[in-house]
Amino acid sequence: MNITVVTLPETAVVRLRCTGPYGGNNRNMMERLKSWARERGLLENGVILGVAWDDPVCIPPEQCRYDVCLATKGCLPEPEADIAPGRIPGGRYACFLGAHTPSGVQALWETSFAALAEQGLSPAPGRPVLERYRPERLDRGLCELCIPI
Repeated sequence: MNITVVTLPETAVVRLRCTGPYGGNNRNMMERLKSWARERGLLENGVILGVAWDDPVCIPPEQCRYDVCLATKGCLPEPEADIAPGRIPGGRYACFLGAHTPSGVQALWETSFAALAEQGLSPAPGRPVLERYRPERLDRGLCELCIPI
């Protein structure tokens, strides 16, 4: 498995948050945020992030936080209703590339942590794992899982 190590800057975002077991509502939240961004002309140049803040091995699943975020170049619009401003911490991340399909994203989650360990790397506590959906990757049917190291 190919790993790319990058240093990501701290990033301002707008976000929707779900608290509870990972997976159930993620797709609906993603579609809602994309629709909001599309209405404002932000989707074409924006980066969508799925942000898993908590490790369900250490935190009870009902307390796990998952954000669907939009980062854009320039100013973010004023959030509305339950779309709130937020920040994603910067730092070093190991990024894994996979198919932008439900099964492709699931495969990234299932294989990337073992691949990270095989390289002698370990996840850094205190920073979230990112699903990164950049337009230039999505155009080729790809997305990334970025694990903090």
